Amino acid sequence: MSRVALWLVLLTACPAGQVASETGHGAGDEVTAPGGSSGSDEVGGAAAGTATAAGASTGGPADSAGSPTSGAGDTGEAPLPGTVRFAVIGDYGLDLEPTREVAAMITGWAPDFVATVGDNNYFIGSAATIDLNIGKHYHAFIAPYQGVYGLGATENRFFPCPGNHDWDGGSLDPYLDFFTLPGNERYYRLRRGPVELFFLDSDPREPDGVAPETVQGQWLEAALGESDATFKVVLLHHPPRSSGYHRDSTWMQWPFAAWGADLVLGGHDHNYERIVADGLPLLVNGASGAALRPFVLETMGSQRGHSDSYGALRVTVDEEKLVAEFVAPGQLLIDRVTLFAGAPEQWAPLVATGATWRYAEHDPGPGWTAPEFVDAGWASGAAPLGYGVGGEGTTLPGGELPVKPMTTYLRHHFVADEASFVAGAPLRMRLAVDDGAVVYLNGVEVYRINLPEGAVTRGTRAVRTVGEWFAPRMSETLIAGDALVAGDNVLAVEVHQHFVYSSDLRLELELAAGVP
Repeated sequence: MSRVALWLVLLTACPAGQVASETGHGAGDEVTAPGGSSGSDEVGGAAAGTATAAGASTGGPADSAGSPTSGAGDTGEAPLPGTVRFAVIGDYGLDLEPTREVAAMITGWAPDFVATVGDNNYFIGSAATIDLNIGKHYHAFIAPYQGVYGLGATENRFFPCPGNHDWDGGSLDPYLDFFTLPGNERYYRLRRGPVELFFLDSDPREPDGVAPETVQGQWLEAALGESDATFKVVLLHHPPRSSGYHRDSTWMQWPFAAWGADLVLGGHDHNYERIVADGLPLLVNGASGAALRPFVLETMGSQRGHSDSYGALRVTVDEEKLVAEFVAPGQLLIDRVTLFAGAPEQWAPLVATGATWRYAEHDPGPGWTAPEFVDAGWASGAAPLGYGVGGEGTTLPGGELPVKPMTTYLRHHFVADEASFVAGAPLRMRLAVDDGAVVYLNGVEVYRINLPEGAVTRGTRAVRTVGEWFAPRMSETLIAGDALVAGDNVLAVEVHQHFVYSSDLRLELELAAGVP
C-alpha cells in the first residue's frame, strides 16, 4: 500500500461580482438570489490528514482528443505529457451569467474532460430546459450532442453525477436521454491514466440504494478494491459533511477511505469548502452557477470555506501527485489541495511554534528573503507575533499606531541536520496568519495565503480580512521541501494587512521534516 499525503495550500480571492437574481425553487434545495449571502464566508477546523491508495497506475495516457482551443483568461500552465487535467463543476445548471463565466473559464483551461457533482438542470430536471442549462455552455464536451447550440465533441468528455434537481421532475429520464454515459449511467467509473473516478447517485430516489450495504454501495466497494489507479476519486452530489445550508448528508457517510478512496468531491451546498474527516479529504463545490449561500454551522473537520465567488475545480494528475484547485473567473485561486503518492509518515521538528523571529516594519529592500541577507539590526521576539488577537509572545510596535504598516517582514534562522530529513520530500507546516502572507524557504516561495498572484510589494493589500471562524487557528499543510538544505536555513515571511486601520495582526508558524 502506498501512502498518499495531503498538501493543502490556500489563497483567498476577491468576489467575482454580482449577477442577476434567480427566480423559482425546486424541492429539497432552496435557491436564493445571488449576492444575498450574509455572515462569515470562511470556516476552518481540524488539521489535514492523510489517505491511502493502493498500487501504481498501469493506465495509459490522458484522453485529450477534441480538447477545445485555449481561450481568453487561460493563465495556467499547460499540463506535461502523461498528465491528466479535468474540471469539476457543481450546482451549475442555470443559464445565468455565473454559469457562462465559469464555462468560459473552463474552456480556456482546455481540460481533457469535465465532470460534475450534480444539479445539472434546474429546477425540476425538465427535458425542456436541459439543453439550455447544459448544452448551451458545455456542448463542445458532449458526444453525441443533439442540441441546438453547435457541434458536440467527437468523443464524449462530459461526465455528470445526478443531483436532486435532476430527479425533481419525477424521474431521471431527461438526464439519461441527454447523456451517453458508462455503466447504468446513474453510477459508473472512469479511468484516465493515473486517476480513476467513481461517480455515484446520492439521491434517495436512486433505485439501487444510497447506503453502503445496497447494490450501489457494494458496487463501489468492489470497484475501489479492484482499481490499481494511483489516485481514486469519488464524486457525488450530497456531501457526507458540509457546513453549508444543507449540512451533513449523513446517509452518504460511507467508509470511503477504508474502501480505498483518496479524495471525495461533492456539491449540493452553494459554496466551496475543504473538509478532512477520518483522514479523507472532501471538497464541496456547489458554486458553479446557482446562487451562492453563506455557511451555517461548522461541520467536523472543516478546513476552509469560501462563499464569495463562483468557480470550478481544476484537477491536474500525474503518477506522483494530484492537484485540485478551486478557481474563480479571472483566474483567482481560492484553494489548492495536493495529494502525494508516497510521503513521510513521521515528522521531526525544524522550527518550534514559539521560536524567536527577527522582524521589521519598514521595507527591507531587495534580497531580504535570501539566506545571506543581513538581519542583525532587526528587532526580535518569540512567536506568536502580532497584536490585537491575544496570547502574543511578542507584541509588534505597529499595533500602537493609528495607521498600521501594511506589511511586516519576519525572518527565522534554523539548522537542519542532513540525517534528520528526507531530501526533496514535502515539509509539514502549521500556520496561523492574519490577514495574508507569503512564506519563503531560503529565498524560494513555498506558500501564499490571502494575497493576489504575481509580484507583491510593501503596499499590496491582503485580499480580505480573516473570518472569525479561521483566525487565529493553526492550519496544517505540506509545502515543497526542495529548498531545504543541510546546515543553515532561513524562513522568511511577509504578513500583509487588508486595511491600514486593522485592529489585529498575527504570525505563528511551526515546521517539521519527514523522518528518514
